[in-house]
Amino acid sequence: MAVSIQDHTGRWLSHFTRAGYPDAQPLAAGVEGAVYRLGGGMIGKVWERRRVPELLAMQGFYADVASAGVPFATPVVVAVEEVDGTAVSYERELAGEPLQRRLSADDRALDPAAIDCLVAVLRALAGVAGTENMRRLAVLDEQQPFWAGAADFSSALVALLLRRAARFGDLLRSHVPDFDDRLGELAQRLTRLPPVAPTVLHGDLFGPNILVDEAARPTAVLDFGFLTTAGDPRFDAAISAAVMNMYGPHAAQITGQLTRRLADELGYPVEVLVLYRAAYAVATSNAFTSDGSDGHFAWCVAQLASPEVSDVLRRRPSP
Repeated sequence: MAVSIQDHTGRWLSHFTRAGYPDAQPLAAGVEGAVYRLGGGMIGKVWERRRVPELLAMQGFYADVASAGVPFATPVVVAVEEVDGTAVSYERELAGEPLQRRLSADDRALDPAAIDCLVAVLRALAGVAGTENMRRLAVLDEQQPFWAGAADFSSALVALLLRRAARFGDLLRSHVPDFDDRLGELAQRLTRLPPVAPTVLHGDLFGPNILVDEAARPTAVLDFGFLTTAGDPRFDAAISAAVMNMYGPHAAQITGQLTRRLADELGYPVEVLVLYRAAYAVATSNAFTSDGSDGHFAWCVAQLASPEVSDVLRRRPSP
């Protein structure tokens, strides 16, 4: 965890009290920082890695998403400040309970209501047209915009994969012996995909990032930023199918079932979803540790070596 909420609670509670929020309380902590409930419908986020210019870019991005009229709430950044070199954002608190509370790592299949909720969110986001603010965003730990120098999503994605392979390829090769062959075929397949009109991509859409009401209807989507950009909406569907249950004993079965369900519901070819799953594995394999010592790296290696990915990469492309 990037920020220890225990270490920083006192300091930041004092700061938020001075800023006019005497009822501030710790709410959560994660990879990118700590979150505080400030009262009055506001939260404060203390960011470990992000800087003020990035948060200002996200502020513009969130405004674009909100203006599209999606049927659930999305974050609104009210203000951004820098405190002793640390970026802090003030945002509207979003209502609802995490969809994750309806799920368990031991599930043999996903709750049907949770699947319906996910389909509704993916369908709504696929209706939000890509904007320049979305294209200006960087992804993962990169500094340059994801779309820099690219004319379409596929080109931008392949460029990202090649950059990640240049940084972490040796480690991936030590776990996936034919990694270079797989990466080369993956890049070719992605390049051949017919372009689609870019829409907003969340890039990390799974149980904890979807808030729901008592009937599992989506009330809000939060935590954009990990792989957020503009692009092919099938990329979001592929990621969601793969990460709704990553580490449970029936994870592979659930991923396969959910991939087919999303393909049917949204009209996406299964082959494209599997290609994007492999691309996600390459792109994010070392998002959390550079030495591959975390569970996410092992999961990405397993995806790249999976029978589904192997089959698609060997298969003759459709004309």
